[in-house]
Amino acid sequence: MIEAAREIMDARENIVTSSTPMPGLVQDAGIAMTVRAAVLDLLRAFGMTSIFGNPGSTELPLFRSFPKDFRYVLGLQEAVVVGMADGYAQATHNAAFVNLHSAAGVGHAMGNIFTAYRNRTPLVITAGQQARSILPYDPFLFSAQATELAKPYVKWSCEPARAEDVPLAIARAYYIAMQPPRGPVLVSIPADDWAKPCEPVAGACREHRDPTRAACAGRDRRGARHVACVRPSWSARRSIATAPGAMSCGSPNGTTRRCGWRRCRGAAASPRITRSLPGSFPRCARRS
Repeated sequence: MIEAAREIMDARENIVTSSTPMPGLVQDAGIAMTVRAAVLDLLRAFGMTSIFGNPGSTELPLFRSFPKDFRYVLGLQEAVVVGMADGYAQATHNAAFVNLHSAAGVGHAMGNIFTAYRNRTPLVITAGQQARSILPYDPFLFSAQATELAKPYVKWSCEPARAEDVPLAIARAYYIAMQPPRGPVLVSIPADDWAKPCEPVAGACREHRDPTRAACAGRDRRGARHVACVRPSWSARRSIATAPGAMSCGSPNGTTRRCGWRRCRGAAASPRITRSLPGSFPRCARRS
């Protein structure tokens, strides 16, 4: 057993310290499109050019030669990082991109990942993972069950089986995060995936502001005694909420039965609404 252990240690040292290029590994300079370039193009298409994070060694390949049209928002602790991204996503009505460090970073952020899940805030969370070449040896700081760590407080989680699948996983994560009911998703990415070759992936921002729908909602509200709008758009919610005497009810997100917005009268929900929506409370749509 001692001899077997020594063989494993020697193999590990050869993997980590050997200066001989590994077969099949192509460097960035000789590739037309890498995983890193494809993911950055996707983030541009999705309108996620602000990255919130607290990086570690497994995430650094993504930030090499950081593009000028991106902004990195650094947090000194992962819970703060996710909290900032949560507020930013709610303000922009689009998913926010979060980068955390392996299992330790996701663990530190779990409290605010739970909050984002309850808030139904769309977050695309990426977590670093140790290089695929050393995962069989249980390396230091690797995540043993990366896709299970954040459950059940993410809508979807994935660690792509191949480096070439990382851009597709990011695209799928974005669409799932933005699909109602919105929420956080997680993608675990090994450190050596970013330099691998891949095919580009097309993406499109899923935030649709429909002024026509909002205008129709406003017209329907005038002269009507009771209007029910199920899962309206952001603009439609504002149109209804700003109409005189309008009241908007949302899913439970607190303990009060009154709207806490300072300019809202905060009228209590009628018994009919309360019975039809168990646990619901009046909530001004202008706060959404």
